[in-house]
Formats: sequence, C-alpha cells, structure tokens
Amino acid sequence: MAKPTPLWESIRHLRARGHKGGTILQHRAIWSLRLPMQRLLAGVALAAGFTTGLLLLRSWIGMAWATELLWWIRALELPGRFEPLASGSDGWLPLPVPFIGVELSAPNGWATLWQGGAVVLLWVCTGRVPDEAKPVAFFIRLAALVHGASVLFFMFWPASFTHSVDDHVSSGLGQAWYLMLLTPWIHLATYYLFPFAFWKRGLLTLLTLAFLFVLVPLLYALHVALIQQFGLILMPLLHLLFGVMLMTIGFVALYGWAMGWQTAAQRPGVGG
Repeated sequence: MAKPTPLWESIRHLRARGHKGGTILQHRAIWSLRLPMQRLLAGVALAAGFTTGLLLLRSWIGMAWATELLWWIRALELPGRFEPLASGSDGWLPLPVPFIGVELSAPNGWATLWQGGAVVLLWVCTGRVPDEAKPVAFFIRLAALVHGASVLFFMFWPASFTHSVDDHVSSGLGQAWYLMLLTPWIHLATYYLFPFAFWKRGLLTLLTLAFLFVLVPLLYALHVALIQQFGLILMPLLHLLFGVMLMTIGFVALYGWAMGWQTAAQRPGVGG
C-alpha cells in the first residue's frame, strides 16, 4: 500500500498549478536582467535631462494650464472670480496655479436625498451584472461607497466641510505637476533598465508627459463645472477617483503599451 502524501506536500504542489491544471513557470524577475553600466548611466542622464527641462519650463507650464483652465471656465460661463497664476510661484519647485473662486449653485435640500437614493440603486444594479463585467462593477461600487460617505457627511455635518473649489484645483494641479517631475525617475526604475533602444525610452517619457500636460487642465475644468452644478458634495469623489488616480491609470496604460515594443535585444545589431 502506497504511503499517503502529507498535506503540506500536496499544498506545495498545488501552489505551482494554474487554474487549468498546468504548471506555473517561474516569472522572469528583474534581478536576473543583465544591466550594463552604460545603460544605467544613460537612463540616469535621460531622467535628469527631462527633470531639468520640466523645471526650466515650470512657469510656462503653469501659465499654459491656467490659460486653458480659465478659457474653459469662461466658455462655460461659470460665475465667480478668477485670477491667473495667483499662488504657488515661490521657490523653484512649486507650480504657479490660478485662483478659482467659482460661485456655487444655490444649495438644494433634496440633493442629498436623491443622490443617496441613486447610490443605493447603483449598488443594487451592479450586483446583477454578469461575471464578465465584474471588474467594472467593482470600480462602480467603489465610487458608490465614496459618494455614499460624502452624502452621509453632507446630510449631517455640511458646515464642517472646509475645502473650497480653489483648494481642490490647486491641489490637483500640484499633484499633476509632481507626477510629471517623478515620471522620468519612475521610468528609470521600471523601463529604462530594459534593453529598449534609447529613443524608445525617451519617447515613452515624452508621450507620458504630453498626456499629462493635455489632460490636466481639461480634467479640472470639468471638475469645476461639475462642482458648480452639483455642489461640494461631489468633490470627494472627483478628488479620490477622478483626479490623480485617473492620471495614474493613463500613466500605467502608456507604460504597458510601451512594454510591448520590440526591444533592442530582440533586434540584433541595435544598441540600447
């Protein structure tokens, strides 16, 4: 009679099996990557070059964002007082940002009730979606939780919310600016070390910076319009899920796309 396999041994073998029963091969880890010193130094120089360029363009970027943001606010005919580059210009690192003193719509006593009902309805409906749509349903439910908490807060303690539209926009523009400054160094640690051609490393960072540069003023002009229409109750949702998180999703999507490019190592005779 064969000796029974110990439980821990069975579990150890199961850990190496995929959901279809096949063996999970060991993933190629970055510690096994050959890293020539020349590639590392070239990556550091590239990241430093992008950072230097961003710092030299800091005032221009702040002015461009402020100009486009205020253009959209005026085009949408939002009431209030707006000043370009009102604060944040002290020092060599912070980004100068505009002052956005938008006048909010008159508060509606029924807003918290119908928004709370919408959150409950959304939660129930997402529980009935097919399995293929579960990832989207989970994100919608996260949004429902965030906005549901906001509804409860504004229902009982509305006067305790001290943040303004100007604070929201200033914070968002500042976060986007620092993400732009970090972009070359994040790519240094996650992309430049792989044997991609030098121009491809620079192109990924350039495309990511261009994506952030174009997205940010459009995104926060939309935030201002939505908050002006629906009130400060919408601000936590916009800040947590549709601010820097949205920028990060685009950042990761561009990185994933660029990781599919053919590397220099896959093309004999092409250096990196």
